[in-house]
Order: sequence, then C-alpha cells, then structure tokens
Amino acid sequence: MGARALAALLLCAALAVLHTWPLASAPGTLSRNDNKDTVLNTWALAWVAHALVTAPSQVLSGNIFHPERNTVAFSDPVIVPGLLSVPVRALGASPELTYNLSLLLGYLLSAWAMQWLAWRWTGHFGASLVAGSLFAFNAHSLVSMGHIQAIHAYGLPLLLVGLDGLCRPDARRLWHGLLVGVATAILALTSGYLAIFGIVCGLIVVAVRWRELWQAPWRPLIAASLAGALVMALPVLPVMRAYREMQATHGFVRSLDLVAAMSANGTAYLATPARVHERWARGIYQTGEPKDSLFPGVVATLLALAGLVLWHEHLRDGRVRIALGLVVVGLVLSFGPATPVYTVFYAGVPFASGVRAASRFGVLFLSGLAVLAAYGVAAVSRRWPRVATAASVVALVAVNAEAFRGPVPFVPAGTPSPIYTTLAALPDGVVVEMPFWWRPIDIPRNANYMLASTAHWKPLLNGYSGFTPVSYRRRADILWYFPFRAASFDELDHAGVRYVVLHLVEYGSQRQEALDLIEASGRWRIIERRGDIVLYARVR
Repeated sequence: MGARALAALLLCAALAVLHTWPLASAPGTLSRNDNKDTVLNTWALAWVAHALVTAPSQVLSGNIFHPERNTVAFSDPVIVPGLLSVPVRALGASPELTYNLSLLLGYLLSAWAMQWLAWRWTGHFGASLVAGSLFAFNAHSLVSMGHIQAIHAYGLPLLLVGLDGLCRPDARRLWHGLLVGVATAILALTSGYLAIFGIVCGLIVVAVRWRELWQAPWRPLIAASLAGALVMALPVLPVMRAYREMQATHGFVRSLDLVAAMSANGTAYLATPARVHERWARGIYQTGEPKDSLFPGVVATLLALAGLVLWHEHLRDGRVRIALGLVVVGLVLSFGPATPVYTVFYAGVPFASGVRAASRFGVLFLSGLAVLAAYGVAAVSRRWPRVATAASVVALVAVNAEAFRGPVPFVPAGTPSPIYTTLAALPDGVVVEMPFWWRPIDIPRNANYMLASTAHWKPLLNGYSGFTPVSYRRRADILWYFPFRAASFDELDHAGVRYVVLHLVEYGSQRQEALDLIEASGRWRIIERRGDIVLYARVR
C-alpha cells in the first residue's frame, strides 16, 4: 500500500469516528436500540456472523418466525457485513459492539472506495478525498445509522472502477472483469437496494460508453466479463434462489402504490440532520414532511457545478458523463411512480418490483454528485495551481463541516436478562415470547425478543422484519390472548413450543391473573423468574 493510500485510509477512519461521535468513545455500551430497525439489523448481523461459522448453508434461515424458511430474506441479507463481523463475534463481542464496529468499518470502507475511484478518474488526490467524504458522510447516510446495509455501500464505487476498466480498450485487463464480479457480489450480498443500484450503474455505463464497448476487441472483453460473472455467480446464485423461493411462497412484491408512498418529494432534497443547517432544517422536518434526507450540501453542489463548467472541454469524457448520468437517473428514480420513467423501470428491470422505498435512489444522485465535486476540485486546482493545495484542504474541511451532525444521540445498549443465559443452557426447543404482539404498529416490538435470542439462538416463534408472513398474523390472532383463552394454549401445542418467556410488565394489572392461569393449565412449569420476566418449560 502506497503512502497516499495509507494516508487516505487513516483519514477515512478519522472521519468515520468524527461523524459518529461519541460512538468510538464507548462502542460496547452505546447503541441506537431506541430504533427498532437498528435492533433488527443488530440481530441480523449477529445471526449471519453466527451462521457463517456454524452452518453456512443456513445463513438466510434466521431463527425468527419459526417455522418459516429464509427469514433473513424478509429483509436485506447483510452477508458481507456479517462476514466482516465474524472475528469480533468470535472474540466475544456483544451484538451491539459488533454492530457499532461494523458501522464504523462501513463508513471507513465506503469513503475509501470512493476516494480510490475519484483518484483514478481525476488524477487528483485532494479531490478524491472530497469525493470520499461526500459519498460516505452525507445527509442520507448520516440518518441511516440504523441500516447497516446502507452504510456498507463500498461496492458501488468498486463496481464503477471495474466497469470503467472494461470500457477502456487501452487499459482493459482481466482484473477489471474480476472486480466487477466481486463488487456485484458485495452489493447483492449486502442489500437488495444496493444490488438494484448496481444494475442501474451498469445500465448507465452501457448507455454512456456503448460506442467504446462496440468498437473494442471482443475477445478480451468477453474473457474478462465471463471471469467476473463466474466470480459473482458462485456466492450470489444460492442467495438469489432463496429470495426467489421467498417471493414465490409469500407473493412478495411491492405495489406501485406502496412505492409511491415511500418515494422522495421535493423537501427530501432539502432535509438534512447537519448542525450547520439545523435552524432551517428543523422547519423542513416539521412542516415539509420530507420522505427522506437527501440534501446534497451547498458546498458539494457548487463544486459539482464547477466541475461541469470548468471541465466543460472534457464533457465528452465518458467518466464525467457517467457521473452526470448517476445524478440525473438517481434524481428521477427517487421520485418513484410520480414520473412515468419509474413505471417502465419497475416493469423492465430485474428485481425492481422488490423495491419499497424509491427515495433511496437518491443515493445514486449523491454518488454522482460526489464524483462531479471531485472534478470541480481538480478543475480549480489545475486552473489556479498556486492555490491548489489550499483549495483542496478548504473543500475537504467545508464538505465535512457542512455534513457534520454530531454529537449523535445514542442510548445505553442495555443488559440482557440472565433468563436468556439460563435458556441458552437448556435443551433445544422452540421459544415464544409473550405478549405475542398482534397489532401491526406493535409488531416491531418483537425486535427486542430477537436481540435477546442472540444469547441462545433457539427457534423463535416471534419475529419482525421488512415483511411479516401470513403465518405470523394468523398465529397472533390466537396467541395475543395468551393465557386468557384456552385456544392460546392449544396453539402453543400445535406450534411445538417448548419454552415460554413471559414479560409480566406488559400485562399490567392482569399479571397475577396471567400467572395463575398458566399454573392452573398444568401444561407449563416455571424454570426461573427474574423480576418481571418468567421462563417456563413445557410439562412433559
């Protein structure tokens, strides 16, 4: 690794710490567990790290929503972040510590990968650092700390490096094809959204560089493409098969009406958590009802415009047009069905019907803007070489200062009840946690049960994800009334439940009645009670 590459890596690490502060000061005790999506992804990361070591073929068969299959596929696979988390889990890190370290690593790698892309494309080191900062630390990514898959976005710049290499006959090498395959696999094994973004990137590159591809020698292009396809297919095809099975089993398709409800609006591109914009951004959040946070930043926008104006003689450069294509396509798609383009995209692009939040296509807009901003810094430096270093430093400081939202509000990670340590030592069996949440608004509360299950990894009847299977809803209609209706005891028998964890605090004034009814049933015996949590085992 060269000195500059190492310096860039260290700077990206420092920026990751800065933009998530005070997380690095206590990564084992701080968390965002007040957000149920964070809890869901903390569980998913821990499950994947666990399954990759114990049963790799079952990595998508999470222990939730028993007995459903491929339950990790109800949301994003997070296999790549989970793989990177295996060492820290093996060393005994808690799920929260594992998540926090993965968060820092995701920011670092995303910034570093974009820095590498911009350095290769502009040939300017300072400009590349600006691009890396804008890609990794922007309004969208800094409000997405609860979505680890959104932070591990380094596959996108890596894919663009590989695709660019395949389009350049003077530079094409086998490794470009391999990089495309590896980057595509990283995207697909991290997030369904990122996989779709990768497809869109590929379409943009082909649309912009088709002439170079057509005129290039076919043999090396085909050889590199086949090598990349093979590298990608080996890990991705089994995962795609599992997602296809899940879609076929559950009829998993996002309707255009749902997509429209989660598409960007104009105020989304004005929304930001940045401290420097706090006064007016608060009004945007309160009155504008933005559907996402996609504000690109004043400095970034000016730098991107400078790149287009001062680099105008190079607009025929395919790389600049790719960046501009990302800006335009990402912006249009983020508005979802509000434009006719999205309907065509929805019907014609593989897996597009699985996208729920079209607003996230704003990531492509922000990615393209980051590259154009790098061209802006490079153009200024070349136009006025005497101030080149100062311009790069000022731009780097300015984009990070404008994006900064710290200190980020974290909450204590919490300590799991000793009940779960006891449960982990018991023989295998299906677990259910009560209350068994019934109302859709309450189903996310199952996330806490899932996080607790990382202590024992036994099959869990409860669950929460981006999709709730019909089997859960049917069961909840009965188990919500446990233990006050006899049918709820029969349903536990039917489901093969061996252990019940009862959270008395949720039963309020009925807690003693609940205890008495369970005891009177003669079907369950108390194994342990700690405060308001009671662990039962089936009476054989």
